[in-house]
Amino acid sequence: RCAAAAAVLGVPVVARLSRVCRRHFGACPSPPPPSQSHCRLGLWMPAYSALVSGGAVRPPRATCLLLASFAAGSGLWLLVGSQKEEQPDVASPRTQRSARSAAQLAKWFRWQAVLASEAAAHTASPGKGSLALWGDSITESWRGTSYGTPAGRANGTPAVLAQTLARRWPSPAVLAISGDQTQHLLWRLGDGGELPPPLASDGALTAVVMIGTNNLGAGHLPGPTAEGVLAVAREYLRRSRGRLLLCALLPRGDGAELLPRLCPPRCDRRGAPFRSFMPAVEKVNQRLREEAGGGRLSV
Repeated sequence: RCAAAAAVLGVPVVARLSRVCRRHFGACPSPPPPSQSHCRLGLWMPAYSALVSGGAVRPPRATCLLLASFAAGSGLWLLVGSQKEEQPDVASPRTQRSARSAAQLAKWFRWQAVLASEAAAHTASPGKGSLALWGDSITESWRGTSYGTPAGRANGTPAVLAQTLARRWPSPAVLAISGDQTQHLLWRLGDGGELPPPLASDGALTAVVMIGTNNLGAGHLPGPTAEGVLAVAREYLRRSRGRLLLCALLPRGDGAELLPRLCPPRCDRRGAPFRSFMPAVEKVNQRLREEAGGGRLSV
């Protein structure tokens, strides 16, 4: 799994170099934390010497540590390139498959850690309950940010939140990351720590989830996208005692730009690109409405 070595030395040597890494420094968890990023390395001569010697030469630990920051960026970027395609209903953090660059991938992990910390620290207002909003860029706009950085397109949006929902639920938790798809939110609710026990056990918690449009934009078909949205809903209801409002997908206006890139496989019966996302949006929303059966779930 030494992805950087794959780029320089070629794929056949990666398994051997990985064994050398593990022999000298121990196995890395998946994914390795920055302190063990040496298992992704192998670009410099000490590591190469360890490779060609079959592990007889121990690469200095300092060399691996000096390369840790590189591994966290471009090394990680190469590593995740070998991962399988993400599935809408299978929990996954953001990977190369769904990030535009190594820099964006690093931003995603940093911002997600911030959201997990906020979720852990969130407390309900006495007598008023809690409100948590999970989603993608549409929801993150309530914060006026994108990946935690102020975004001009969201100017004025936090003031709207303060004048509306925040009057009923003071200090709502806005837990959203621009560009996220259903599988990412599914991961965030579980391994990502955004639904910690204190929040999950709050019977007065109202959650609002809007997710799924980026699955369509990435080329996922309506059926799998709807199943991904429902997987998020089921995971929330399984883990928490609160109610859930599951929002329908909104129309998209970028079909003329994106849909030609998605054909094939997303083509009409003539083999041409679709002209609008609306048929797919309507299919997803119809599937979500079929699940609206009362109880703690509303659509």
